[in-house]
Amino acid sequence: MYQKAENSSQFVSHVEKFVNETEKKSKHYSEMDWQIAVEQFVAMSKDYLENRQYLTSDERMRFDNARVKFMSAIDANGTVEIAKQVKEAYGSVMQ
Repeated sequence: MYQKAENSSQFVSHVEKFVNETEKKSKHYSEMDWQIAVEQFVAMSKDYLENRQYLTSDERMRFDNARVKFMSAIDANGTVEIAKQVKEAYGSVMQ
């Protein structure tokens, strides 16, 4: 389960670790696993938006790269319904 990091460097490392684990296990994810992963990533994205100004440009780029990898894992191993849910949830967060 996602927990807020104590500093910006930890935050980005937590996101990267989460995305790497998702990538590794995504071939075997059930619908419920994807639901949980999406909820956690949305929570991370909210934290990112709240703390973006405290991140270095390198940390922001690392977060963006992790986001792309997460979306790629969904494209490769998720369902159309999961992709739709991610787009809706992530879209509401980023507005």
